[in-house]
Amino acid sequence: MGFPESPWRMSPSSLPGLILLLLSHHFQAGNAEHFKVLGPDQPVVAVLGEDAMLPCHLSPALNAEYMQVRWFLNSFGFIVHLYKNGMDQNEHQNSKYRGRTELIKNYISYGSVSLRIRNIGLDDEGIYTCYFELDTYYEEATVKLKVAGLGSALSMSVTDHQDRGIKVMCESSGWYPEPEVTWRQEDGQSPIAASETETQEQNGLFKVKTSLLLKTNQQGSISCHIRNVILSQEKASVISIADIFYQRVSRWMASLSLILMSVLIPCGLLVVLVIYHLRKEREEKENLSAKVESFSADIKTFSADIKSLHSELEWRRCCSYAVDVTLDPGTAHPLLLLSEDQKSVRRGNIRQDLLDNPKRFDTDPCVLGCQGFTSGRHYWEVEVGDGHYWTLGVCKESVRRKGKIRWLYDGGYWTVWKMGDEYSAFTSPVTHLSLRERPHAVGIFLDYEAGKVSFYDADNKSLIHTFTDAFKETLRPFFFAYFVPFTIRPVAAWE
Repeated sequence: MGFPESPWRMSPSSLPGLILLLLSHHFQAGNAEHFKVLGPDQPVVAVLGEDAMLPCHLSPALNAEYMQVRWFLNSFGFIVHLYKNGMDQNEHQNSKYRGRTELIKNYISYGSVSLRIRNIGLDDEGIYTCYFELDTYYEEATVKLKVAGLGSALSMSVTDHQDRGIKVMCESSGWYPEPEVTWRQEDGQSPIAASETETQEQNGLFKVKTSLLLKTNQQGSISCHIRNVILSQEKASVISIADIFYQRVSRWMASLSLILMSVLIPCGLLVVLVIYHLRKEREEKENLSAKVESFSADIKTFSADIKSLHSELEWRRCCSYAVDVTLDPGTAHPLLLLSEDQKSVRRGNIRQDLLDNPKRFDTDPCVLGCQGFTSGRHYWEVEVGDGHYWTLGVCKESVRRKGKIRWLYDGGYWTVWKMGDEYSAFTSPVTHLSLRERPHAVGIFLDYEAGKVSFYDADNKSLIHTFTDAFKETLRPFFFAYFVPFTIRPVAAWE
């Protein structure tokens, strides 16, 4: 370790302030050689133009209010954000980040100092370092930020082509990184090989042009799909093959009408009849299209209602398998405080002097349920309130209890977590979840034989996420109580 400049230059305005500062300094210095700096195991993904949240915290959870906290990019002197002497220091901040960063200090007394970067651009992508310094001791951790851009709405166009065919063109711009492009048949699943696909880079973003050749004997509809592989999101557009060829025939009829008018000017009646026929045909097609659109809207509304009803029925079925889950004190991290009925847990400020048995978690604030499941269906609910940072789910009986939990690499966890306003499922890679409402209670349903673990918003009865796997050993309820108290609540009766 080196010997960076000490952060203790704050001048208290009163004698009591000086005493408090010296006591804090003495306590922090006594523990300085024991802290580590921890960041996420996986890269943080941010969408262009939106905000990015880079998490970072101390282990154990020391008060960092009077430490130096420095976020930098690539080199120590490239300062993204600097906190020192109890306040933000902006004079040496890199101009690129000036006015765009915020150190989240809500939990700085627990050693958590996530960094928010606003209005993310392409040049913000990179590896950031979170650095803590106390006196002459310091530690750091890196956080990789990946940037992704979801492009514009797809534009579809049609042109004539040789051999009695037509070319359908699909275009979109503003993608990053280079997206995947597919054409699909009417069922939305079967892929079709594109005739030609071209990508162009414009100001670091990608513009996509892809085309498909169609013959007159093809039926149904086709769809163009452009997908961002990092965000696992795509945009699509559908076009009816029948409508394409109808438009082609209509253009031919219009040309024929012009020829007839030029050749048969004396035959005014014939011209009038042709015009009347074409107008009548157009009106009928417009009326038919309006009816089809209205019918499609009704079908979508009906499908949404059916989906909501199906979700509620699934939740009600889960409730019929409710089990009484309690917390296992023998597995609880020494910082966790369990209620007498073993139904609630919260994180304390002082590490308890507990027997360090092989089953106890010693690094992360985790605890398991007493119950172990090797078969059957089981459902329980946990109140999470407005917690900032939590993880819930199930894990194998055999998971490692000592040292830092590496969710994706150790395996054996089927969990959903919340960090700030973001929700994710610990799949590989991580699945980011878009929830309509913030759940205040989470229902967990385990179907051992079916190999499924499902998570529900227990208040609005909606499905959050489902894991599918093959279970071969005992599974137990899992709780990661970092900043939020958990309460296992009775499953509400329903009519």
